[in-house]
Amino acid sequence: MPELPEVETVRRALERRVLGRVITDYEVGRPAFNRPIPAEALRGLKGSRITAVHRRGKYLLLHLSQGGRLVCHLGMSGSISFSGDEGHVRFRFTAGGVTVRIHDPRRFGRVGCRLPELGPEPLSPAFRPDSLFSALSGRRAPVKALLLDQAVVAGVGNIYATEALYRAGIRPDRPARRVTRAEAGRLCREIKLVLRRAIRAGGTTLNDQAFKDPEGRPGRFALMTAVYGRETGACGHALKATARPIAGRTSLYCPRCQA
Repeated sequence: MPELPEVETVRRALERRVLGRVITDYEVGRPAFNRPIPAEALRGLKGSRITAVHRRGKYLLLHLSQGGRLVCHLGMSGSISFSGDEGHVRFRFTAGGVTVRIHDPRRFGRVGCRLPELGPEPLSPAFRPDSLFSALSGRRAPVKALLLDQAVVAGVGNIYATEALYRAGIRPDRPARRVTRAEAGRLCREIKLVLRRAIRAGGTTLNDQAFKDPEGRPGRFALMTAVYGRETGACGHALKATARPIAGRTSLYCPRCQA
């Protein structure tokens, strides 16, 4: 699933190509997604100018000159491109004939959806060591499960939670209430560092994840991971999987470096 760095990579590409342009037409495939696009979300799109391209967690927000915004989520396998023939939804823009194609093989993507209640943006000043410690305090759930909870922190998914926990020296299955204040501070810092590195690398493209940016370029962060997708950690030690999946995901850790 595209996580915050992948969505931010897409947002920046969209901002470069469509900011200030007017939507001249759109086309919705049949069927487009598992949930139909609400008719009211498409009403008034033609003739609207894109005044801003924002991201909230894993959601893209296209702000429109005629009022409102178009909220999009890439689902489990969605992508946005400026070329090619595929596309469950296509938007055409003025000036240069730019076409934005949204394609999602599993069809869990959303266009025109509502923005849910989300936790703080991990790269914002609102995501602080003390706020993370408060969110973890008293919770029996594994710390990784809470990092994947979008109401706790927005945009962090399996890849980057795994990386940040490794770098912070915390086992993913440790009960959140056993994370100390100092460890929460370290974890907060590592989440920010990992996400910034991944954004600079254009996100993560793995063998089982066909993410590419809208220009068709794969993400390079897979070449930099310390744990995710590896059998041996950056420390040189063999990795193990937790006894049980966490939030439905296999979770790797180093039994020597993470406690």
